[in-house]
Amino acid sequence: MILKYFKYIISTLFCLCTINLSAQSSHTLLMDGDSQYASDNYLEAEELYRKAKEKESNLKSNFNLGNATYQQGRFEEAIDFYLNAAGKAEDNNVRSDAYYNLGNSYFNNQKLEEAAESFKQAIKINPNNKNARYNLAYTKEIIKQVAQQQKEQQQQDQDQGESQDQEDQENQDQENQDQNQDQSGENQDQNEKEEQEQKEQEQDSTQQSQGMQFDSSRLEKQTLDSTDANKLLQIIQEEEMKVQEKLRKFNSKRKKPDKDW
Repeated sequence: MILKYFKYIISTLFCLCTINLSAQSSHTLLMDGDSQYASDNYLEAEELYRKAKEKESNLKSNFNLGNATYQQGRFEEAIDFYLNAAGKAEDNNVRSDAYYNLGNSYFNNQKLEEAAESFKQAIKINPNNKNARYNLAYTKEIIKQVAQQQKEQQQQDQDQGESQDQEDQENQDQENQDQNQDQSGENQDQNEKEEQEQKEQEQDSTQQSQGMQFDSSRLEKQTLDSTDANKLLQIIQEEEMKVQEKLRKFNSKRKKPDKDW
């Protein structure tokens, strides 16, 4: 709910109409704007208020422009107009109403802290502003609920984050375990393969050693064939002939003894 501010400003302007003709023109535009506003023609009312403000930027033109833009959902613009109106208001009741409407604009623009401060200001200026008191209490409750929701959301996000971290850690541990098992299996296969190769090498070495080992029993059983026997006999005969030849030469060189007469 916003407060309209027509009667007070109109009566003030009536007092000034005999002094300033330009104010009379601004007053006429404001009156026409009020008529359009009452018929819910907020855009037409805004245009008339803006023309009046161009001629004279006073309390009513700013206040009612705030109302017209507020009704069209343009709360940022309404905030500026209500701030100007509050600064121009000399009557405490009017200034309190300007802060009240300012609080509503902040609230609808989702600026709850600023809305609460505006309602407080309205109450400070006019302690009898019941609408401001009600909206201040309501705004505080909304702020409390929002803070609680944010806290719960943060806790939920934190829990989800921890849960996700735990799940990621479990997945990592499982992956590491699987990798270790695979590595262990590979190592075992490699060890078995190496052991098998070593056994095969030992067997080959044993077989080779057995194949190269000297068998004395076979030598003892060996006999000379006829060819070997003939060669051996020939050698023996040649050696014997050499011995006989040496003996012959030796005897031939010996001197005969003198005759014994």
